[in-house]
Amino acid sequence: MSEVEILTPEIVDQSYKNALDLLLGKINFKDLEKRGEFYLPKDYDDVQVVLEYFEDIEDYETCILIRDKQL
Repeated sequence: MSEVEILTPEIVDQSYKNALDLLLGKINFKDLEKRGEFYLPKDYDDVQVVLEYFEDIEDYETCILIRDKQL
């Protein structure tokens, strides 16, 4: 995977949504690859990092999903 030099809010948001789906088991890397180009944050497998992103954007429903999944 290569790093994106210019991160738009849309790329950041999509990368964390992809990380969330991976953490929740809704998708795997093969599924992401089938989509073509996809983005992930550097620490995509760190539950705390993903949780903090959703806390920062005040998406508390997603925070509850992460908490209830007890990752």
